[in-house]
Amino acid sequence: MPRPVASLVAIALVACGAPEHLGSGDGSSGIRGRALAGPQCPVELAGSPCPDVAWEGTVVATDTSSGEEFTVESDADGRFEIALAPGTYEVAIASDTGPPFAKPQMVHVAAGAFTRITLAVDTGIR
Repeated sequence: MPRPVASLVAIALVACGAPEHLGSGDGSSGIRGRALAGPQCPVELAGSPCPDVAWEGTVVATDTSSGEEFTVESDADGRFEIALAPGTYEVAIASDTGPPFAKPQMVHVAAGAFTRITLAVDTGIR
């Protein structure tokens, strides 16, 4: 490859950097999931379901041994992925003082694998 082309390729690779979902580790392990918000109706009636809907926002994974936090945005379908080094993480959502809330989940990440979770986001509707 001619030197100018090789230089451009190297610059492009450096500029691209790590993917947005990369938290820590080498990208071979982490958490994949979906955040669903509910309840959506104050009263559920038989024959009139009120299913949870995708939640779009910030998901936070906190390393239980170091306290280090890693964040990622869930998409319009509530899906998220964050690459993490093997270990145990507490996963929740970033929320100010009011709803929605998500009860933190303890998640173990094994080497070379992505752990799948569903994050239940409580809308506060009662």
